[in-house]
Amino acid sequence: MTTRVLLMAEACNPEWTSVPLVGYNFARALAENPHLDVTLVSHVRNQEALQRDAIANAARLVFINNEWIAKPLYTLGRLLRGGKSLGWTTNMAVNWPAYIAFELQAARQLKSELQSGAFDIIHRITPVSPTLPSALATKTDVPMVIGPLNGGLPWPKEYPQLRGKEREWLVPVRNAYRKLPWYQKSYRRLAGVIAGSRHTQSETPEGFQGQRLYMPENGIDPARFQIADAWTPPGERFQFVSVGRLVPYKGFHLTLQAMAASPVLRECDFVIIGDGPEKERLQTLAADLGLAERVTFAGWMPQEEVAGILRASQAFVFPSLREFGGGVVLEAMASGLPSIIVDYGGPSELIDARTGIAIAMQAEKTLIPELTQAMEQLATHPMLCEAMANAALDSVRQNHVWSAKASRMETLYQRLLSRDESDTVPVDLSVQNGIDQTEVLSYT
Repeated sequence: MTTRVLLMAEACNPEWTSVPLVGYNFARALAENPHLDVTLVSHVRNQEALQRDAIANAARLVFINNEWIAKPLYTLGRLLRGGKSLGWTTNMAVNWPAYIAFELQAARQLKSELQSGAFDIIHRITPVSPTLPSALATKTDVPMVIGPLNGGLPWPKEYPQLRGKEREWLVPVRNAYRKLPWYQKSYRRLAGVIAGSRHTQSETPEGFQGQRLYMPENGIDPARFQIADAWTPPGERFQFVSVGRLVPYKGFHLTLQAMAASPVLRECDFVIIGDGPEKERLQTLAADLGLAERVTFAGWMPQEEVAGILRASQAFVFPSLREFGGGVVLEAMASGLPSIIVDYGGPSELIDARTGIAIAMQAEKTLIPELTQAMEQLATHPMLCEAMANAALDSVRQNHVWSAKASRMETLYQRLLSRDESDTVPVDLSVQNGIDQTEVLSYT
C-alpha cells in the first residue's frame, strides 16, 4: 500500500549546507521510497536547485513564495547578529513571523487537496527548531508529525563567557516562544513529534498526547559522501582532523592547547576544515604555541574534498562545547575515523565507547589534560583506532544512512495511521533504550 505524504521542508536545498542539506537529504530519501507518494512543499528560494535535481523526478514539487516578509526579516536578522555565524537564537526569533506565513500560505495554496483527502499524512522535516509551531496543524484534520526537532541545549555552566561571545543575548527569554500564537494548539493537534536529541525530547509539552519519538536528524548519503572501507593507517605522521565553523564554542582552541601540552602530539598533524570569525585568533594561537608547522587551516571546501581529507586522516577530534546534532561526527564515522568528543549534546548521542572517546564536560583547566590524554591514546594505539573505526562504520551502515531512516519513517507513518484514536500511550521501548514511553527510530 502506498502512503501519500505531504512533506513540508521550508529549508531544503541540495546545493547548500547545514539544515537545508539535511532537509533535502531526508526529503529525497523519503521521495525515493517505493511505498511513499511524496508531495514536497518548499520555499521558492530552493526552486531552481530542486528542479534541476533528481528529486524532481521522485516527488511532486510545490513552492511557496513569502519573500514579501522573509527577505526583509532575513536582512534584519543579519544586521542584529552582525553576520551569519553568530546569534542563532536571535535569528530564529526574527524569522518566526516568516515561517508562520510560509505555513499559512501553504494551507491556502493546498486547501482543496487537504479538504478532499489527497494526503494520508503530513510530515514537517524543516525547520528543526522546536521554537517554531505548526500553523498548518491547526488548519487541517490530516494527521501530522513534525521533526526531527533539535535545539534549546543549555549553555554549559562551566563556560559562562561563551554565550556572550556567540551573541546569544535572547537566551534568558528564549522560553517565551511557548506563549506565542499556535504553539500550544499545534501540540494538541499533532499526531507525532520526533526529537532529534534527548534534551529536545525533554522539552516536548506535557499536554502533548501523540507519539513521542527519537531520531537524530543527521544522516549519511553514500552517493554523495562515500563510506570508507576501513581505517587508514598513518603515513609519515599521525593526523588529527576537525570540521566546523571557526566560532568560540566549537573548541578548536582546546585542541591546539592539548597538542601543545604533549611531546607526542607535537609530532602529529592537525587539519582544521572550516572558516569563521575565530580564524585569525586561532592561527595566532597555533603560532604562539609553536604549532604553525603542524596545524593546517584548510578553509571551506567542497564535500568531496572534505571526505577525502577525512579518509586520509587517523582520528577526528571535536571538543565542541555546545553541539545540537553533530553531522560532522557522522561524516567522520562514515570516513572510518575514531572520534574524540565532549560528552554533551548531540555528538554524545552518536559516539559510544565502541566508536570513540567522550570527555566529560568540565572547566577548561581540567578538560584540556583529559583531551591531551585521549589524543595521545589514539595517536599511540593504532589497533584501538582500527577497532573504533570498524565499529563506527558498522553503526553508520546500519543506523544512519538516509535510506534506513526513510524506511523507519515509513513504518512510523503506518503506525500513526493505524492507531485507534483512543490509544494515546506510545510504544514503550524504555527497557532496552532507557527512554520512558518513547518509540526509538534509531538503533543504539
